[in-house]
Amino acid sequence: MEAEKVLKTIMIFLFVIFLTIYISNNKGYYEYGMHKRIELTNEEIEKFEEDVKNNRDIDIEEYLKESTKDYSNGISKISLSISNFMGKYIRQGINGVFKTIDKIMS
Repeated sequence: MEAEKVLKTIMIFLFVIFLTIYISNNKGYYEYGMHKRIELTNEEIEKFEEDVKNNRDIDIEEYLKESTKDYSNGISKISLSISNFMGKYIRQGINGVFKTIDKIMS
């Protein structure tokens, strides 16, 4: 009885972690961070406009600034891959349940 309670608690905890990672991944948190990385600041825009006026050679790399650090680590990468793996099979299971319900209702 005690082992079942501990197992149930662990499963609930893992499911909450899975949901958190899955939702943050689907809401585009990572893509938003990547988008912010490539935005030009006003200073770079002014520099770019001046270079265009002066007919200088333009290389976009000169105007991009590395302002965001990547804080991902081994644990977050493993968690994301586990989340994606679990999401794939949970999605298949849910689709299977709905297909079965559809067959029963037809």
